[in-house]
Amino acid sequence: MFSIERHVVGSYRTNCYVLTSAGQALVIDPGDEGDLLIRELGDAHVSRIVLTHCHSDHIGAVNELVERYGASVCVGREDAVGVADPHLSGFDEEGSDYRVERVDRLLDDGDALAWGEDRLEVIATPGHTPGSICLYDPGTGTMFTGDTLFADGIGRTDFVRGDAKAMRATCARLAAYPDGTAIFPGHGPQSALGREKRRNPWLRA
Repeated sequence: MFSIERHVVGSYRTNCYVLTSAGQALVIDPGDEGDLLIRELGDAHVSRIVLTHCHSDHIGAVNELVERYGASVCVGREDAVGVADPHLSGFDEEGSDYRVERVDRLLDDGDALAWGEDRLEVIATPGHTPGSICLYDPGTGTMFTGDTLFADGIGRTDFVRGDAKAMRATCARLAAYPDGTAIFPGHGPQSALGREKRRNPWLRA
């Protein structure tokens, strides 16, 4: 079973998760503060970097981690264009032309991501962006939801390429998972799916 470390980075207070299994690390959404993340990771064997979507606050330290660790970069297929385009990622609004320089694997619904002795299932969850994904471990009932689902809320759909109709369908799909599923979102505190079904109007709907 993998361990989970959370590092809150950048002005948007993005949750970057480091999952360690059998001496290998998988990093989810290194959004900023590459120097800090590299200090925290130290000499870890980082085998994968996984991006839940293409927005700037979730991808802003990818290149630095790739340079340091040589990790492969994975992103939802429909967001591959977004991580390479400062307008679609939102970096242009911050006065930056930062873009992810390399993507090694495009992820589709139902794909598996293996590292160490563990694996995560890819769930396509369009709405916040076309290529948004969640990552799910059915064995431990753990789900990393990026900016798709938060405690008491969901990701906005009024950004470039957001889609409210797709988000409604995504919420209905996520509501079908077990109540005991632990939710690790891209911002804010951890939650549980059963709690969100009771309190989050998007999942109640």
